[in-house]
Amino acid sequence: MRQPRPAPWTEKIPAYVPGTSKDTIAGRYGIKDPIKLASNENPLGPSPLAVQAMESAMAGAHLYPDPDAVELRAAAAEFFGCRSEEVLAGNGSDEIIDLLCRAYLTPGREVIVPGLTFSYYRIASLVCGAQVVASGMRDFHIDVDDILHKSSEKTGIVFLANPNNPTGTCLPEGEIRRLLDGLPPETLVVLDEAYAAFVRQSDFLSAVELIDSHPNVATVHTLSKSHGLAGLRVGFCVAGEPVISALARIKPPFNVNILALKAGAAALRDADFLNKTLETTWQGLDYLYAEAQKLGLAFVPSQTNFVLIRIGDGCSRVYEELLKRGIITRAMTGFGLDDYLRVSIGLPRENEAFVRALREVL
Repeated sequence: MRQPRPAPWTEKIPAYVPGTSKDTIAGRYGIKDPIKLASNENPLGPSPLAVQAMESAMAGAHLYPDPDAVELRAAAAEFFGCRSEEVLAGNGSDEIIDLLCRAYLTPGREVIVPGLTFSYYRIASLVCGAQVVASGMRDFHIDVDDILHKSSEKTGIVFLANPNNPTGTCLPEGEIRRLLDGLPPETLVVLDEAYAAFVRQSDFLSAVELIDSHPNVATVHTLSKSHGLAGLRVGFCVAGEPVISALARIKPPFNVNILALKAGAAALRDADFLNKTLETTWQGLDYLYAEAQKLGLAFVPSQTNFVLIRIGDGCSRVYEELLKRGIITRAMTGFGLDDYLRVSIGLPRENEAFVRALREVL
């Protein structure tokens, strides 16, 4: 039977695999309120100022949102230390990644993506018919030398998550500058800083500071983790005006809904909530480091709100046994790290419940 056929390159696209949901575990094991430490969400909930803003905005839900996101972009510019003209708002950082690929890729161009990183870079690139080239990792860190070695005149985009998901590691300023110096100015370098707020590493530099001197740099940001708005989908591209102009021409006209516009602007002004989030995250990381050491488990020191813990042989069984006890973590088999679990930082009681369950299972 004859039927419409999708573009041939879409057949190569793997489905995105999200973390296991609370509802799935509740239904499978009859657990009333499982603890989810799988998706790097903010355990404190959303910013209180964001909630107030949403409540006020609901009466206008029958109206189309501001297509230019003026208020949200102004709040983002103040937060990131740039100009509004250098900010584009999106329906989460995923849409920003999509827009960058659609604007700068054509079929046959190459995209360099680290071997262990956020899988959506690969998906969005393949949607545009690009060829994805995997660069190597060095002890859980992105390998700048290998990226430079694999780059060519075909390279349209280099995607880097800094800090990186799922490893939690961070490239220092010197490595970022060395990468930019070694790549041609025609190659777009996309630095995803979804976890930048959590960095404690002293030599970290936000690439926002590089956009004026490097027209080929675009940064990606989200309010999902640091500001607790994962369910609203609020993301940004911060880049030079030529990049922002290119994305603005192809974005959907009303891509950020009215609640997200108002909540995002309010959350960016909620310094108290952000400070509490960072304190909760850093204390939780230090606690899990100490408990992993007591259990004789290796881990990868993290600059994010999660940590990779090496369980070793039987990791899949440990993952399943934790699920039966109502603790949802993220198995790393899809990344080729069969011995590891990725554990998001929760509230103190949730971190403690994870450690008790892990000790029991081990």
